[in-house]
Amino acid sequence: MELNEIVRELDNTCAQISEEQIQSLIDEIDAHKRIFVYGTGRSGLMLKTFAMRLMQIGRTAFVVGETTTPSVEPGDLLIVASASGTTRSVVDAAASAVKQGVDVVAITGKQDSDLSKIVEPLIRIEVGTKFSTSAATIQPLGSLFEQMLLLIFDGTILRMSRRQEGTNSAMAKRHASIE
Repeated sequence: MELNEIVRELDNTCAQISEEQIQSLIDEIDAHKRIFVYGTGRSGLMLKTFAMRLMQIGRTAFVVGETTTPSVEPGDLLIVASASGTTRSVVDAAASAVKQGVDVVAITGKQDSDLSKIVEPLIRIEVGTKFSTSAATIQPLGSLFEQMLLLIFDGTILRMSRRQEGTNSAMAKRHASIE
């Protein structure tokens, strides 16, 4: 069944992500007062879910491109994701952030890419993209990359939430109340 195949791919791909990479992502988040996220398409949607959980865990988080997002300042953190590492708006956002003194965390599927030339990727996920296929997946386009983003981000929030008692109830209080 297709669901089982997807779960097997996720299990195999999770083995690419080290404890140190997740901890490095947490350390970057902890070192910054404000966190911005940016991506396009389904990767962008996964980043938005991460920004929401960061806010719920008590961090100041923004999604680049939203009308209420403030300008970045030196000392802020920008987290970007692009499976191909060539998505022009993501590459441009990372370059602009670096020029403005903002720290950038990149997650990509390609080590040798335009994004990787701007900032060394913290996490690289070997998967297919909309421009290439990979033996790692039978799924179309960047599905495995986007699924892995969600797992990485949820795993990061879970680890962060375990650091103090009562995090889940505190997060529930920050959950949207007008829906």
